[in-house]
Amino acid sequence: MRKLFAVLCAALVATTVVVAGAAPASAAPAGVVPGLTGDAAKAAAGPAADRFLQLRREQAGKAAAPRIAAQKHTFWGPEPQLSSGADGLVVTHSITPNLRISNQADVVYAPTVKPTGHSCIEVVTAYGLGQGAQVWAWDWCKSVSPAKVVPIDSSFLAAYTSTVNGHPAYTVQEVRTNSSANGWTASLYNVKTGSWDTLFTQSGTDQSALSEGWDIFELYSTRNPATGNAYYCADARGAVFESSSLKLRIGGQWSAATPSNSPLRPTANPRPADYDCSTLKFEVPSPNSNWRVTV
Repeated sequence: MRKLFAVLCAALVATTVVVAGAAPASAAPAGVVPGLTGDAAKAAAGPAADRFLQLRREQAGKAAAPRIAAQKHTFWGPEPQLSSGADGLVVTHSITPNLRISNQADVVYAPTVKPTGHSCIEVVTAYGLGQGAQVWAWDWCKSVSPAKVVPIDSSFLAAYTSTVNGHPAYTVQEVRTNSSANGWTASLYNVKTGSWDTLFTQSGTDQSALSEGWDIFELYSTRNPATGNAYYCADARGAVFESSSLKLRIGGQWSAATPSNSPLRPTANPRPADYDCSTLKFEVPSPNSNWRVTV
């Protein structure tokens, strides 16, 4: 882990911004994360993207929660604050490649991350609605939709993941690259080349209507009346959703997330019952740069 961290730090200093194109996965140029873009990305994300947008609109107070019996939206994790002055972050996220959610209405977005400072990009690890695991680059400044969708398949695992704390994980960096235009670039660390590959770039006005950032475990879940738990609770039994080594770029320097600059929301001590999963375990090994949710 220390060796990987040292390599990542060196790459952060030497990173070069590469503008992502709109080419499909098979034609991605060197230095760009292969993935689907445009209409193909929206089709690949499917209804999970519609549900995701609904969640954010609810958070911003721009939409009422949909009336779906026994369904709820819950989340937990650190939220970098606008007052920190951060203009970027870097973090390592675990993945569960074989996870499938059995209820077609439910989605697990975990982890999902967006920097404070009105970033144009949210990077989401998404599971659900009958689809395989995916990584999204969500565009908050122009299309307000999944601008790039990357399947978590064997190619992704080989290029972008290593074993961190006992499970596969990838590292994402999001930084503001143009202050006047509010330009942002999201990149994934390529473990094969030892360099950063551009996932997506965008500039403009953040339309999320939310000033804080977030790095959270998030659910759209339905309770199974037969068990009293949500369907994801059985589907993901034994899975670990973890975010580690969360750092914010403040004044050009990388600093670990802390309870002061990134408080845990909605509470520091969540109750499993509030997430309709009696087996959930919430941990914060390094406040607040490392959190872990075990199902």
